[in-house]
Amino acid sequence: MNMNKKLLLNVILPPLYPSVYVYRTFKIMPRAQNAHAYVNGAFLIKLEGSEIISSNICFGGIDPQFTHALKTEEFLKGNLLTNETIQGALKTLAAELNPDWVLPDAAPDYRKNLALSLFYKFTLQVASVLRFPLKNEYKSGGSVLNRAISSGAQQYETNQQQEQWSLMKKIPKIEALYQTSGEAKYINDLPTLPGELYAAFVLGTKVHANIASFDAEEALQIPGVIAFYTAKDIPGVNDFMPVKSEFSPNVEEVFCSGRILYHGQPVGLVLADTFEAAQKAAKTVCIHYSTDTVTETILPTVKDVADAKRHDRVVNIDYGFTGQSYGEATIPESAIHVSGSYESGGQYHYTMETQTCVCLPLEDGMEVHTATQAITLTQIAISQMLSVPENSLNVSVRRIGGGYGGKASRAVQVACACALACHLTKRPVRLVMTIETNMAVVGKRYGVVSNYTAEVTPEGRILRLHNEFLHDAGCNSNEAPDFMQGYYGNCYNKDMWCVVSKTALTDSASNTWCRAPGSTEAYAMIESIIEHIAYVTESDPLAVRLQNMPNDSPMRPLLQTFLADIEYDRRNGEIAQFNLENRWRKRGIAIVPMKYPVGYFGTLHALVSIYHTDGTVAITHGGIEMGQGINTRAAQVAAKVLGIPVEKIAIKPTTNLTAPNDFCTQASITSEAVAHSVLIACETLLERIAPVRQQHPDVSWEKLTQLCHSQGVDLCATAMYNGVEIPSYKVWALSCAEIELDVLTGCVLLRRVDILEDAGKTLNPEIEIGQIEGAFMMGVGLYLTEALIYDRATGELLTNRSWNYRPPGAKDIPVDSRIRLLQNTINPTGVQRSKATGEPAVNMAVVVLFALRNAINAARTDAGMPREWIPLGVPCTPDRILRHLGNVYDQYLLH
Repeated sequence: MNMNKKLLLNVILPPLYPSVYVYRTFKIMPRAQNAHAYVNGAFLIKLEGSEIISSNICFGGIDPQFTHALKTEEFLKGNLLTNETIQGALKTLAAELNPDWVLPDAAPDYRKNLALSLFYKFTLQVASVLRFPLKNEYKSGGSVLNRAISSGAQQYETNQQQEQWSLMKKIPKIEALYQTSGEAKYINDLPTLPGELYAAFVLGTKVHANIASFDAEEALQIPGVIAFYTAKDIPGVNDFMPVKSEFSPNVEEVFCSGRILYHGQPVGLVLADTFEAAQKAAKTVCIHYSTDTVTETILPTVKDVADAKRHDRVVNIDYGFTGQSYGEATIPESAIHVSGSYESGGQYHYTMETQTCVCLPLEDGMEVHTATQAITLTQIAISQMLSVPENSLNVSVRRIGGGYGGKASRAVQVACACALACHLTKRPVRLVMTIETNMAVVGKRYGVVSNYTAEVTPEGRILRLHNEFLHDAGCNSNEAPDFMQGYYGNCYNKDMWCVVSKTALTDSASNTWCRAPGSTEAYAMIESIIEHIAYVTESDPLAVRLQNMPNDSPMRPLLQTFLADIEYDRRNGEIAQFNLENRWRKRGIAIVPMKYPVGYFGTLHALVSIYHTDGTVAITHGGIEMGQGINTRAAQVAAKVLGIPVEKIAIKPTTNLTAPNDFCTQASITSEAVAHSVLIACETLLERIAPVRQQHPDVSWEKLTQLCHSQGVDLCATAMYNGVEIPSYKVWALSCAEIELDVLTGCVLLRRVDILEDAGKTLNPEIEIGQIEGAFMMGVGLYLTEALIYDRATGELLTNRSWNYRPPGAKDIPVDSRIRLLQNTINPTGVQRSKATGEPAVNMAVVVLFALRNAINAARTDAGMPREWIPLGVPCTPDRILRHLGNVYDQYLLH
């Protein structure tokens, strides 16, 4: 969240010339690039000696009518650049600034204070350049957060590839060149077919109202518009979640047939011969609602439900736990009581492609090309919706442009709508969602509101802990994260803990899996509690963590090694010194440990075919390639087992013919599951080939496959991974973050991140490190930049595109990133002795929040604020940070 800057200084110092001009602009943004500013400031000042002759003070982002601070400009004229002048100017400016507030813009008080801060920044810069009296501690406040060129270091066992896999060169992700060159084909790269139609959702906008009827006459008169379909046109079951379970028991309609549950719920589908006509028609369809007056308050987030104390919105789906000794806890009088709260918002699955599907009719059914993580669920849902046999549907996925869980069950709704239109029109149909529609229709990461109490020793050891939290389910409780018990304890002894979970029904899209679902909230809650305990007991947070770890925990020696490797003590001392020397800049550092359990489940197929003439190999499997390198791992395993170069192996699209009944690609285990299936299939082929090889031990691979074929050897094998048969394991990891905070603006620079993670005996460390880096940055977005803002009157999501929803960009990554895979480790129970990397690092990103709090506390001390615990809500954007810093313009001085 660096600050873009434009600086032009035309300075000629006295006594050479009497006049000096200084001009500067500031643009303070919620992230470092590709975002519009909270507030713009442009300043021009003319001085003769120390006397201000004239000035121009301009701001954008205040309100449409405000540009010049005319009264402040008049006040400055004739005054000297002194503390008294600056204070008078700030007082005048504060009276002039009356920002408007149109959501989703930042609150008026932040924008007003930011404008005052920008003017003060300018005066500090002027004083520094012109060498006026200026307190040393104030000087850094006059500049922006200067970002050095990013650098990264990755460390792992350099010989482990050759040692384990006998590969003579490093293998980049096999699709990488195709993806970076634009040659890789995604769903929307499928050529337009003759007679193809474009589809667009019609969205309901009146929450809690019942649909009475539709008026599509005007929409159907738009040139090119073909049809409009609603729930009544569905021949089968109006439910895109047909597979029921204890934690996903609810019907979710493809098209709403009655009461609107959230703003943006699909109620129908428009078809047209162009994308533009479909989008226009979708906005033209008129929805008539019942005349009954809707008076119920709209509550789009879990915080709204908690604040309103709407207990009728709470579902008791308990996936908490009670420690075995919780009821036996004896609390001495010396115990210290700690209580507090933690709040986290949701997060959108910001993928490279939106939800999309292309369906075309066949003589015996339908071909479905869908950007989904869940082929089997898609097949079942379409079959039941259309009342057609499952074997009439050919579902195929080459790759998808990112998923993060958002294209698991949520993609099924899109595929069902597209399939319905194809079924009814008997024409090819393409449904491509705009990002605005995508963000409105599809649920997101679960928000959470957590309240806790704890009794602890003076050293911070937990004697008893009670934590009750509400998860944000959205409009129904499907896909509640029932598996989070194993994550919540992290590395600590939880015998004395009681965790109670409940689920809130809110007026937003049904929330769903989002990279590291449930675990992200679990780790954030317990680690926030640990930080709070350390603050109250005035202890080192690391000492408190050690107080609560079992004596035999592998994390204890790992932590000590990590501290030495990252030079934590030295850096901590340097940060303390920096904070003493800088009033308007503060730094913070923090460390978080992680024990992440990984369990296997589901089934998944792989089919390996050897072509006898040239010995090349083709593989298709049940996993979905979405950027995680699943195909590369499959090719490497096959190359090793068969003893051939990776270049002789091709990965084919996933289809429901070769991967029937396979589980959804999720939970970071699919790469390992695919590798396991490919391994078994290749070993089966080697067993068939073995007799021929014994007869001809010296022939080439190509000659061997020809001989096998001539002798009737089956060179095609299939195998199925079964998660029930494979034991679970744990991923151990540590992360350290160092941040710098601009106290005048609330902007944050991520200076350095260190991560140590146990990836087992990884097959391809470069890909695993890429997964770790990407996962960590997704967590950074959750904690620092990605805010979901709703209209409280209508329930509409207002941050619905990249203009106002802000995932981190290239300049938000750590300036210095250092990733190390734990060396000399083997995972004897994992597939291929490796460990999952796709999700664990998301959880470690909470360390950024703790480093930020340390910087905030340093700023509050300088501001004379009382020492008190600051519960930082998530995301902690600059406007939310500034309210905790204690800034008042009375403190804005030169010396």
